[in-house]
Amino acid sequence: MSRPFLARYIAVPAAGFALGFATFLRAWPTPHAGDDGPDNETLQSATLKRPAEQQRLDILEHLQQHRIYADLIRRDNIQQWSQSERITRPHRDYHVGQGLLYGPGSLEIDPLVLHDPDAQELVVFYHLGRNLANEKGAVHKGVISLLLDEALCYCGFPSLPSKSGVTARLDLQFHQDVPTDCTVVLKARVQEARGRKCIITGSLHTLPSRPWYRPFGGESSKTLATATCVLVEPKWFKYVKWLNAI
Repeated sequence: MSRPFLARYIAVPAAGFALGFATFLRAWPTPHAGDDGPDNETLQSATLKRPAEQQRLDILEHLQQHRIYADLIRRDNIQQWSQSERITRPHRDYHVGQGLLYGPGSLEIDPLVLHDPDAQELVVFYHLGRNLANEKGAVHKGVISLLLDEALCYCGFPSLPSKSGVTARLDLQFHQDVPTDCTVVLKARVQEARGRKCIITGSLHTLPSRPWYRPFGGESSKTLATATCVLVEPKWFKYVKWLNAI
């Protein structure tokens, strides 16, 4: 076997892989380790959620008093978290939802997530600010696509063997323009889970409200978009499960 062949097809690819892997590991947040394992305080500070003072307090208060939220938290098995709790702090600035699109005028609250693992259902609350508008003054459809893709993946991850995967296909239907400065609720549910494949459906709605001109009428809500996501777990994912423990 000639030296040029070894250099081109073995040495160079191996060196490139090793360099990329080493660079990735340095970028990954590593907590300090003691005699008994990772430092709990370091782990908590790395994933500490955003403080409420940096968000729209009026929106958070309204959500916590809303019927939908109250009905969900009464479930015995409901799990609740904010999106920032699932993204370590060193990576938030590079995350689209928690970095580029987060803050005043954009995603004005840390998306509030409620998950029912038994029913395989997920509900997420967002508030969409004015800076997310397109040229027509409605929320950009790219933002809506991102929210649906992300939430449906969150819903489907627990159904996969390694609890993580990638979007193989995302089918979207936009039913109405989404107004800015609007609180919306996203509902997702696992329809089918088999091995390394999972199918999730979801829909985005305006938060149900009672119009001021019908104070004694029922609440109404508009369906803004619907989606179906095919989530798959690549075979090699099982070999990097240890990344979740770093």
